[in-house]
Amino acid sequence: MVADHTFEALKELNQDMHKAHKNKFGSDDDLLIGLQLTHSGRYSHPNEAAKLESVTAYSHPLLDKKFGNTQANVVSDDEVKNIIAHFVKAAVLAQKAGFDFVDIKHAHGYLGHEFLTAFDRSGPYGGSFENRTRFSREIIEGIKREVPDLKISARLSFFD
Repeated sequence: MVADHTFEALKELNQDMHKAHKNKFGSDDDLLIGLQLTHSGRYSHPNEAAKLESVTAYSHPLLDKKFGNTQANVVSDDEVKNIIAHFVKAAVLAQKAGFDFVDIKHAHGYLGHEFLTAFDRSGPYGGSFENRTRFSREIIEGIKREVPDLKISARLSFFD
């Protein structure tokens, strides 16, 4: 987790990786280290490791049934803005901790992936291609605005 309370540990981890690479190869000039940023979406366990507390981009009859959601916890547009702000803050912390890039995960059924497939979601984050990519674009635009030198990659689902 990239957050204020993990910052020092992440910074130390980054320094340890640089030191190990330099010890083995004589230099760390060629080393590029990043962190993957994601929101687990319907796989979320925010309060207890064993308790699934799904957050979804839209109600999906097959997946809701599979994960035992009698009613999908569809994130509101206001909550989406908050999640985007957390992605951006995590990227700022990643750069401050010495990481070279962040990878924004939009695959494997996680929340970012769900937004890309949110054909049935109404409002600014669903329906049209422009709206379904808005979550991704707003994260990337926020990162570029706050930490313009941080490199960004994205993991997308090949099949979608």
